[in-house]
Amino acid sequence: MRLRKGKREKAAGDLAEADHRPGAPAATSGLAVELRGVRRQYGRGAGAVHALAGIDLALPRGTFTAVMGPSGSGKSTFLQCAAGLDRPSAGSVRLGGTEITGMNENELTELRRSRLGFVFQAFNLLPSLTVEQNVLLPMRLAGQRQDRGRAATVLAQVGLADKARRRPGELS
Repeated sequence: MRLRKGKREKAAGDLAEADHRPGAPAATSGLAVELRGVRRQYGRGAGAVHALAGIDLALPRGTFTAVMGPSGSGKSTFLQCAAGLDRPSAGSVRLGGTEITGMNENELTELRRSRLGFVFQAFNLLPSLTVEQNVLLPMRLAGQRQDRGRAATVLAQVGLADKARRRPGELS
């Protein structure tokens, strides 16, 4: 999971003094994501599944982190809660200093569209578009200018620059 920089945000001071309300200016914490006391439970009573139990984690900006574990250990649930794709049953999640736990769906959609890149486990590229067009699509959907130079840079970073004109079905 890697956060993209959005519009410059006003500094809100030290993380401890930051305004933690949804939509409040981001703190200058230097963290890409922060989870505090995050729990995720599915179901109730004796049949309840506790997928996450009190996760406390802070990941600095500009780092790569691998989430590993056996099947059913909560990896996908953790990533979905951290990215605002699922809501924790308890605890708080901050992305780039912005508290997202109390955001509504429209606010979460805007945040994900403008500041978050997420590669799903399932292959979710549009098969009728080239690799480059798939990279440019989020810019278009966000109403931004489609920056081919930026797309080329991103594809080079992940070793796909030479495959920009291919369709997803042509990749291995």
